[in-house]
Amino acid sequence: MARSKPVRRIRKRIIRIKNCPYCKLKSEPDYKDTENLKHYLSERGKILPRSLTGICQKHQLRLSRSIKQARFMAFLPFIVKPS
Repeated sequence: MARSKPVRRIRKRIIRIKNCPYCKLKSEPDYKDTENLKHYLSERGKILPRSLTGICQKHQLRLSRSIKQARFMAFLPFIVKPS
C-alpha cells in the first residue's frame, strides 16, 4: 500500500488593522464609561480578544480590568441571556 502525503491545511486568519483608539486619543479605559466598554463585549457578554478589537496589549489588559470592575459594580451584566 502506498502512503499518501499528509495534507497541509492553510488556516485563514482575519487580520484587522491594529490601531488602538486609546493610544490615538491618549486616554485610558474607565469602568464608568459603559457605552464605550460595550463595544468590546460580544453579544453574549464575553470580552473580545485583541485580534478582533485591534487594541494594543497594554490597553487590552486595562480594558479587561475595567470591564470586570464594571461588572462587579453592576454597570455591566456578567452574562447576557439569549432572547
